[in-house]
Amino acid sequence: MDNIGKSIFQRAAEWGIPFGLYLTVAAVCFIYADRVDILGFVFMLLALATPVVIYRYQRRKFVEDNGFTQYAALWMMGNIITLLGALVASLLVYLLLYFARPAFCYEWAQHVIETYQAVPEIKSSGAIVETLQLAVEQKMLPQLKDVVFSMFWFTAAGGCVTSALTALIAQRQIPPTH
Repeated sequence: MDNIGKSIFQRAAEWGIPFGLYLTVAAVCFIYADRVDILGFVFMLLALATPVVIYRYQRRKFVEDNGFTQYAALWMMGNIITLLGALVASLLVYLLLYFARPAFCYEWAQHVIETYQAVPEIKSSGAIVETLQLAVEQKMLPQLKDVVFSMFWFTAAGGCVTSALTALIAQRQIPPTH
């Protein structure tokens, strides 16, 4: 199938779902990092690589269009990819949390409390531990839907800024082919 001629919207629709799966894998790594230590490291790698992934989609479109894609179009495509990816990831993460880890916020709070208590050298940990313990006891931690909603907006806003920067880089000149 010929790829030339597809609009930024078609490309964003095609690439948004795989990007959503990428974001889902990153979120799952974060969700289970308190149980499997290496997942925290994997999450950090995936989070740091996210701008590279967005850039690669934008660069691919720019090269596909022989260097005639405008900055605004690349930025818009990055925004749409990020929004669609955030929607996919939010749905999948909510389902995972709802069915597999319904007490996620409380488990993470307990993990943080235990971590701070294990490191007595941290002078400010007393206030953090007390505050978290109070929040756990009084059931004041956010609900799953609040966590997922915040994740969605953080991803969408971060994707907008990231797409603006990566679109600039994606427009570098295409080397001539001889």
